[in-house]
Amino acid sequence: MTLISKHFAVIGQPIKHSLSPHIHLLFAKQFELLIDYEKVEVNRETLLNRLDKFKSKKYSGLNVTLPLKHDAYLLCQELSEKSKLCESVNTISIKDNQFHGDTTDGIGLIRDLTKKGINLNQARILLVGAGGAANAVIADLIECSPSELHLTNRTIEKSMVMEAHWKNFAEKNSVSLNISGNHGVDSSNYDVIINATSAGFSSNISPIEDILVNKKTYCYDMTYGMETPFMKQAIKLNATVFDGLGMLIEQAAESFHIWHKEKPETNKIKSELKLLKLI
Repeated sequence: MTLISKHFAVIGQPIKHSLSPHIHLLFAKQFELLIDYEKVEVNRETLLNRLDKFKSKKYSGLNVTLPLKHDAYLLCQELSEKSKLCESVNTISIKDNQFHGDTTDGIGLIRDLTKKGINLNQARILLVGAGGAANAVIADLIECSPSELHLTNRTIEKSMVMEAHWKNFAEKNSVSLNISGNHGVDSSNYDVIINATSAGFSSNISPIEDILVNKKTYCYDMTYGMETPFMKQAIKLNATVFDGLGMLIEQAAESFHIWHKEKPETNKIKSELKLLKLI
């Protein structure tokens, strides 16, 4: 197979902890592709300028992480239907001198939940957070046909804005979309709680109250590389707990497919990362 040299990067702030370069290089090895993939610290103020530099240096694609996903959505000339819906971009393809934006976060989350044996069909779900991470996955959650999807956030007004944005989409998919106070009002017995906040980076306090969690609850934190206050809380309450490493791997696989038209095997990536002492 002919070796192809292409240049990629993941951008965001902070970025030092990112495993994306290692994951994409492991994927590339499966297909004997020669690629470069680096991590570059980029803030919101310099994003447009940095995107132009990547384009001038003939990069083929970029992964976008916090806090740049909505900004990237605003700056891409072409967008996939899912990225338009979510107003979020985590995968940029640079071709024909233009930025083409897509989002793979939602499909990454659903694939990981499915691999973990978590069935969302007719489930009662609580989605914690109302920022870019939550909005990036909510469409795919709704498309899995849960019976109820509740939204909560430390600033509950942001959940109200989110509910208004997604209400029609939820209704079209026959999903009951509601606001839930994070103190347990009308919100016991959740099957799945997904933490889409960055509380692990900025706070030592879980974004929800203990009353929302029980031993039958699946608690999933979209953060990886640390045991967040939400995860510690779930462990204390004997719930089943997962971090977002599987989601990272699965969304990376979908980005890889967009760029290279190849579908990498993901099942062994976590063990390969352990062998490399990266996790």
